[in-house]
Amino acid sequence: MDVRQLVDRIAEALGPDATAARVEAVAAAVLDVSPAQAAKMPGSLVIITAFGLDRPGILAGITNVVSGAGCNITDVSQKILQEYFTLIMIADITAMQISLSELQRQLSKAGDGLGVRVTAQHEDLFAGMHRP
Repeated sequence: MDVRQLVDRIAEALGPDATAARVEAVAAAVLDVSPAQAAKMPGSLVIITAFGLDRPGILAGITNVVSGAGCNITDVSQKILQEYFTLIMIADITAMQISLSELQRQLSKAGDGLGVRVTAQHEDLFAGMHRP
């Protein structure tokens, strides 16, 4: 079963309670894999987003977590919209040394300390959740 089929089945099972956040949480729990398993998955990228009030050190704090986990940042777009920091980052997780759930936990903790909300989704889950 591919990720899109999984997302569709989760949404169907949740019925009217199938918000994007709930479907994402269930799918992420189902897809939580070890670093070795993640490296073998067809997609080996994670999509990281962040949003919050701008302040110095946000980009550095997020990139430190990502690189510390053994991920390679392949693309990044960051912009200040009025006083709000926004970020979309793509990182290769092929050599990641921790699980995806641990990366998500570390990014969330770093985001809390920086005053921003940070999310990380495997590219397959991201594509399944944000398809046209």
